[in-house]
Amino acid sequence: MNTQLIADAVRNSRAQDESTIWDRLFAFWFRRLVYTQIWEDPEADLAALQLPLGSTIVTISSGGCNALSYLTAQPAQVYAVDLNEAHLALLKLKLAGIRAFPGYAEFWQFFGEAASAANSELYRERLRPWLDADARAYWDKRNAIGRPRYANFTDGFYRHGMLGRFIGLAHLVAKFARIDLEALLHENTDAPERVQALDRLNSLFHSRLARLFTRTPALLFSLGIPPQQRVLLGAGAPLNEVLHERLLRLIDGHPNDTNYFAWQALHRAYPGPGDRCLPPYLQRRQYARMRDGAGLVIPVHANLRMFLESLPAREVDAVVLLDSQDWMAGEEIRALWTAIDRTGSDHVRVIFRTAGTDSPLQSAELAPLAQTWRRDEERSAIGFELDRSGIYGGFHCYVRR
Repeated sequence: MNTQLIADAVRNSRAQDESTIWDRLFAFWFRRLVYTQIWEDPEADLAALQLPLGSTIVTISSGGCNALSYLTAQPAQVYAVDLNEAHLALLKLKLAGIRAFPGYAEFWQFFGEAASAANSELYRERLRPWLDADARAYWDKRNAIGRPRYANFTDGFYRHGMLGRFIGLAHLVAKFARIDLEALLHENTDAPERVQALDRLNSLFHSRLARLFTRTPALLFSLGIPPQQRVLLGAGAPLNEVLHERLLRLIDGHPNDTNYFAWQALHRAYPGPGDRCLPPYLQRRQYARMRDGAGLVIPVHANLRMFLESLPAREVDAVVLLDSQDWMAGEEIRALWTAIDRTGSDHVRVIFRTAGTDSPLQSAELAPLAQTWRRDEERSAIGFELDRSGIYGGFHCYVRR
């Protein structure tokens, strides 16, 4: 796997003399499959973007959930760009499933339930022929005991990946702390079992052990949080308290019967099949649209800024940056927005999340960008309010002045 792009991205997050061993370790760590599910809510994205039909979207791919879910907005094209080839291999596998499976039932079995022994055969017979050489090599690769990566879809795919394993470890800690995660997921707000679980969760996050662990940058690598972003996440507050507050927003901010992010955090699985409490691309009612639009999603292995610079001027109507700017130094952010300015249409809309509350464009260093771009307060508020994952401190939507 080509890892140079990831190493360059992490190096660009700081001046050369500020780079640390933690930065280099994170670059090594992030070569792997980190996210089996993306943790930005695509329905919040689309509500904030309010895109007209036939728009061209450029997004960071991550696990591909959002790139596919944007098809519900009937775009002309969705470019899914990522440095991490493992994430692109996952998107390519989903696209293969949309094209190869005859109906929703098999698609759900493989990508929704993702825990059937029959999925190995489905991969070999149905999906593998649709993959390009890079994606096929990724999923065929075997570990030290000879187990291929595609077998992860036979025993609970969402328990795999760096974040999935981290959540599994968190579940083990919760078990030792006697925190009833099922009560947090299923019980009413005032149910005694849920109140007790919340009390124990509070005690755990304010324990000496939690304070010790959250001081170690490597602990957050499995959450996909590099050292630079860890600083923004804390913003001077104890990190154990910040993570506790974000977790409470995740499990209490929206009803859990419609919040599939809470299900993944507390149950490590989706409650489907069907149309409720699932990312749009996994919903039964959207399956036909996924099949019709699969050819509109284009995976791209590249640095996002360089990819934008390669496109024709005024080509793009929406850019989705996820939380990538939290990684970047000011000079790289400025160059990125210069590329967006050239490539974006007259009505281009840009959305992104931040670990902290503030947009990087509010900093004095990037103040000149305010001559071209303004934060749309209304759309930013809509995105933040609707984002069911609840793990970010800020949601920002920018438009041209």
